[in-house]
Amino acid sequence: MTRLRVAVVTGRIGELDPVAAGTALARGIATHAEVALAPVAAGGPDLATAVAELTGGDLRVDGTAWLVRWPGGVLIGFAQAPVPAWAPAASSADVGEWVAAAVEGEDLVVLDLTGITAHDGGAGLLAAAGPALAGRELVGLVASDELGLPATGIGSGLARRAFAGGVDIAELLRADAELAVRAAGLGEGLSTAPGGGAAGGCGLAVLAGGGRLTTGTQFCHRLAGLDRTLRHADLVVTGCTELSALDRGGPVVQAVAEWSQVAERPCVLFTTGAGLARRELRTLGIEAAHLLPPGPPTGAGLTSAAARIAAGWVPGPERRWVD
Repeated sequence: MTRLRVAVVTGRIGELDPVAAGTALARGIATHAEVALAPVAAGGPDLATAVAELTGGDLRVDGTAWLVRWPGGVLIGFAQAPVPAWAPAASSADVGEWVAAAVEGEDLVVLDLTGITAHDGGAGLLAAAGPALAGRELVGLVASDELGLPATGIGSGLARRAFAGGVDIAELLRADAELAVRAAGLGEGLSTAPGGGAAGGCGLAVLAGGGRLTTGTQFCHRLAGLDRTLRHADLVVTGCTELSALDRGGPVVQAVAEWSQVAERPCVLFTTGAGLARRELRTLGIEAAHLLPPGPPTGAGLTSAAARIAAGWVPGPERRWVD
């Protein structure tokens, strides 16, 4: 009998980071199927943990800063302190200082911008780290819902912050005009380029340095070679702490469901909570959701649940499984 091929592609579940959660699920599934494991995260220390696993790099997490270094590449991230939605005095200079200190001889520099709270259009980041980043391949990682935001204009990242902060339209227009002038000085068309308004405008700094923008989940996808892995899988397994129709399981579950649909592979989910009806799940791109044991998720609990569910999967010509 041919064994099923299962791709476990997951982010954090409860207190288990993407590597720990994925390993626990894979351990249970491996008793009944062939398993490939790929940790995924949208940003922050979880992203650093996933990238370290995927690259074999050295991981460093130091309070509000994180770093992964592998041959030829480095991932650098920083979590700024929270600020109000509209905080024109806030600066990304501290991020730039950490970036400048962390960069060494790598050709590829990946900036995790998801922890930035300032909205200075990347001015502080560029001032502090511009010289250190010059001449390198630069990638900026931003939230998926900010990937298309321009730096200026009515639909910009700056406008989104102003509207959230209840700022007078006159103040927004002044700030927008000032940013447009600065963006024009950085390069033609940058003021309206997609992604320039991401991460408080730090996307603009990446674009000005000749870099490109993507999401943390998509970066993990590329590192893991998931296009090939999912094509060869019969089933995709992911997980999250909680699932609702509103949050759709968060950015990792959303991304994995989308990748599974592109690869035309069914995707199942392990999660806590009450769950959703199958009809609702399928609107999210999820074939089925399996509930974890009550209480905070543990590695042993994930392994036990995965083994129990995997025992009901039936390989065969139609590659089907049963609940």
